[in-house]
Amino acid sequence: MSTPPKPGKGLSVKVDQQLYDDLVIMMRAGITVSDAVKEAVNIIAGTCRNAWAMGAYPEGVLPQVIACQVVPYDPGNTVTDSDGTPPAAPRP
Repeated sequence: MSTPPKPGKGLSVKVDQQLYDDLVIMMRAGITVSDAVKEAVNIIAGTCRNAWAMGAYPEGVLPQVIACQVVPYDPGNTVTDSDGTPPAAPRP
């Protein structure tokens, strides 16, 4: 197992077609590539923490994700970019 880069350091990821396509989708919500990667990692890391804490998977084993639950859209409760500003409007 290797270690992640220290806080403040850059992260280098080779972009294949799947990652490119996924970033296009996430960026349609007006977020940056950096924020898209951070959000995706945060979701999976949270899933791991929860699955390990409740004993559904042994610690260190990546859980199989079969569903995703989202909060219904509320225009008064929007996500903000990393700088605290509202995200740009989605592109058609």
